[in-house]
Amino acid sequence: MTSKSFSSKGLLGDSLRRNLWGFVLGGVGFFFSLLLPVLMTMQRALETRAHQLQQYPDLVDQDWQSALSAVSSLLGGGNPFVKTTFVVMAIVCGVAMFAYLHARQKVDFYHSLPISRTQLFVNNYLTGVIFAVSTYVVMLAIALACTFAMGFGAAVDWSAIGGAVLSHLIVFLLLYALTVLTTVVCGNTVIALLLLAWVMLSPMLVYMLYSGLCNKFYQTYTMQSVNMKAVFHLSPLVQFFSLDGLHYERVEYVEQTSALGLLLVYLVVAVAVTVLSWYLFRIRKSERAGVALAFMPAKLPIKVYMCLVMGVAFGLVFNMIAGDFWFWVGLVLGTVLFHWIVEMIYAFDFHAIFAKPVHLAAILVVLFAGTLCMKFDVTGYDTWLPDRNSIQAVSISGSAEEKLTGADNIDAVYQLAEMGTQVNQGALYEEGNYRGLTLRFWLSGRTAMRYYLLPDNEEVNALCNQVYFSEEYKRVALPLFQVDLDQQNAENRYSLDIYTNESGYGVASTLNDWNGIRQILAALQEETLARTENDLPVLRLEIYHVDINGVKEWKGDAYVTAEDQETLALIEKLSGVKPMPLSTDEVELMELQYRMQDANGDTVWQSVEVTDPADIAALLKNAVNRDAMNLYGTNEAPINGFLLDERMDSVNIVAYVKQENSEDWHWLAYAEEDWPEEVVEKYRPNGFDATDGNVTSSGMATEAAG
Repeated sequence: MTSKSFSSKGLLGDSLRRNLWGFVLGGVGFFFSLLLPVLMTMQRALETRAHQLQQYPDLVDQDWQSALSAVSSLLGGGNPFVKTTFVVMAIVCGVAMFAYLHARQKVDFYHSLPISRTQLFVNNYLTGVIFAVSTYVVMLAIALACTFAMGFGAAVDWSAIGGAVLSHLIVFLLLYALTVLTTVVCGNTVIALLLLAWVMLSPMLVYMLYSGLCNKFYQTYTMQSVNMKAVFHLSPLVQFFSLDGLHYERVEYVEQTSALGLLLVYLVVAVAVTVLSWYLFRIRKSERAGVALAFMPAKLPIKVYMCLVMGVAFGLVFNMIAGDFWFWVGLVLGTVLFHWIVEMIYAFDFHAIFAKPVHLAAILVVLFAGTLCMKFDVTGYDTWLPDRNSIQAVSISGSAEEKLTGADNIDAVYQLAEMGTQVNQGALYEEGNYRGLTLRFWLSGRTAMRYYLLPDNEEVNALCNQVYFSEEYKRVALPLFQVDLDQQNAENRYSLDIYTNESGYGVASTLNDWNGIRQILAALQEETLARTENDLPVLRLEIYHVDINGVKEWKGDAYVTAEDQETLALIEKLSGVKPMPLSTDEVELMELQYRMQDANGDTVWQSVEVTDPADIAALLKNAVNRDAMNLYGTNEAPINGFLLDERMDSVNIVAYVKQENSEDWHWLAYAEEDWPEEVVEKYRPNGFDATDGNVTSSGMATEAAG
């Protein structure tokens, strides 16, 4: 007849009584991570409020809202201390409740009890869960009661708290289930903890190592394709701290996205891991206590997995430190070293490093075969092209937000990809005359990205500019069109900093009135789409988002040209600012800097001063201050809708501006049709070949006369 003590209910109660340490650990942990921070935050807020009511009454409401937000975060999913406690409870309870499997005497005792293995597993498993869940719920209830009692009831967001509880419990169950699994699989507690760390972190490591190999061997691979959110998904331990209840952790000014799908996956995995743990617990042989792994068939796959991963890790680290040759050395050393370590752990014997040489040789062969396949692009990664008819959208910068669906833009980007697969990327890089593009393709059910080096020639530039100057690209990519002009509330405010050519790095004026900003941006949107000339900007607008606390975040630049008459009129009316080009009244000296190559083939710069007023006036005509306008590279300017003269890449034109209390050097930019060629050639140093940038046989001569 079975004793009542060994019934399911009696056994669970007895287990809880015999392990009161679990309640103590959970109670202390959640007291310090949940209840105490909430009490401290509320007490400090009350003291601050009492002080401010007397001294700074204008700050009371703002600081009180901040305090409510802080308390709400601590009660909800934004409390990292609670998450840390759950992680500790998952590991400690999971190991403690099944650690008897690692001691022969304890195994003999527990397995001699008149209960089934299933009952014993369920009892131990539930005991660990109850320790964490019960103490968390109790401390949360006390914290909520204190919150209402101290007058912070407005901080209680029941939906956020409910989401946080659900999120915490799901991730805890997954971490707990993984801990139980590794404890059951191993026959030694230390080995179980090491394997647990490997299980929780290695999937993320594998993803990053694979990206590193692709970046090393594939010329068209781009690290921009690495999805960090997906990387975190692979490690629930890391992902836990990036969750805010049922959402991903909030990024300022970006709407939270739901993490419910991920949590459902985690819940399913937790159930599956629990079932696997139960099955292995039932078939586990009692005599395996004390050994490294309790299941002999698991030894080889675990060893192979570790050796492959760590071999690649060593190779990439060696490559980063010392270069390509040492990649292969690191590959061998990492594999051999971890093969030795794993065999020593399995056997608990130092001499085991010489065991299984055939396994080591086979692992090295597999590792070298895989890396050589990537090196010689056996799979055709670099030559891959999507089927034109399967492309649903494209991006010319790789950005997921820049999604272009127009047929003309898709055709242009596809042609650029075709060119990229046909050129020798390495040779083009050595030549130096190239431009790099990251292309993204939206295909049926997936996306693909490639980074191409393309010749910096008219055909490539024409295709790029076709995209950059299209209405669709402007609407999708330019910051000017990302401002919501129809909605305005306390959390959706903007300001504009206005720059002129004359102002340089200094702000000419700042606009904070939303109605005025809305009028300016609405007019500029219309005129940007209607532009027909390649006039460079005469004003630059820095767009800032302003949060409820007055903190500004830069959102991008918007440009105003001489053609945008309505926008210019509005800006002058609302701010008093109008275009201020550089003039000869401010500029008494200019410098022309010519790029050339010396006899050794090294790039050098030859400078010439210009003081003639007529030549200065010619150089300033149609010029813009590229620092004030943020227009630097000839390949980057078209992204904002402007074509710069490519001769800027080999000749810098600099104006020395001296004002009453300051002086500065301004680098100038020109549109393609406005380059001051006559003056530039007049001052070109002797011995410089204007066609190819090389010094002629006469060598570098003295500066040209003014």
